[in-house]
Amino acid sequence: MTPHILFLISPHPSGRPIRSDNALTLPQAFHSAGWQVSEAPHRNIHRTPQGLACSSKPLSEYSLIWPIGFGPRAGFLDWVQLLHELPPRRLINPVAAMLLQHGKAAWSERQALSHIAADSATLVDAMQRETGDWVLKPLAGSYGEGVIRIAADATASVRAVMAEQPGEYFVLQRFVPEITQGETRTLVAGGEIIGSYLRVPDDGLHANLAQQAKAEATTLSADQTALVNDIRADLLDQHIGFAAIDTVGTTLMEVNLANPGGLSTLNAVYARDFGAAIVAATSAFIRARQ
Repeated sequence: MTPHILFLISPHPSGRPIRSDNALTLPQAFHSAGWQVSEAPHRNIHRTPQGLACSSKPLSEYSLIWPIGFGPRAGFLDWVQLLHELPPRRLINPVAAMLLQHGKAAWSERQALSHIAADSATLVDAMQRETGDWVLKPLAGSYGEGVIRIAADATASVRAVMAEQPGEYFVLQRFVPEITQGETRTLVAGGEIIGSYLRVPDDGLHANLAQQAKAEATTLSADQTALVNDIRADLLDQHIGFAAIDTVGTTLMEVNLANPGGLSTLNAVYARDFGAAIVAATSAFIRARQ
């Protein structure tokens, strides 16, 4: 029986193109591998008396459901509650993990010294108690937007930046000097390392390709491999099938579960197609959970 995968893909609310490559590269990878591939907006998920469905097709008929990102803000918590009804084997990443383990606040014990708060006074107090350079970034930010380096005495900058987004949480994280040499992104599917590449910042800080960083081939060191393997084990324990692990040296920066791009970059940097490896690892991941 041909496996059938459903990708949940919604247009950007502003009408701008979706910035991650996943909406194009992942469906193509599964199509090339012989899977039946369907796509629908996130909010097409609904419940009938017979169970969950998407565009009138029961979700039970799909081998795997793969959300590309969180979808629109409107109705988000309701959408999460609906998908939470699915057995873990039906989703590439459980919705509980997407909510609780995605982003800059998770795996904090592996990261550089960090403070997270929604009021600037808390972060300013931390700066005054612990001298040294910092990086300030929105907790829910992406693509390197809003990330700035803060000198030890630049408390006014923290107040000014946070005043522009009242009520939003920010991360004040110890500046990691090794960032000037680049940040390594490692894609993991089904618990297997698919590949890694280095993102070298153009300005010594922003290692996101959307911020003009340059992608280069790289090899994980023994210490980096140990760190990535520890995170991989955690991912498998939580039934997480797809993630990107971002590291600077041997410091974890974050784990992206919602929409970790990078497949097209891997393909370009190494001049080979990694899509088949993602499909193979995902297939094994599904079989192991049945």
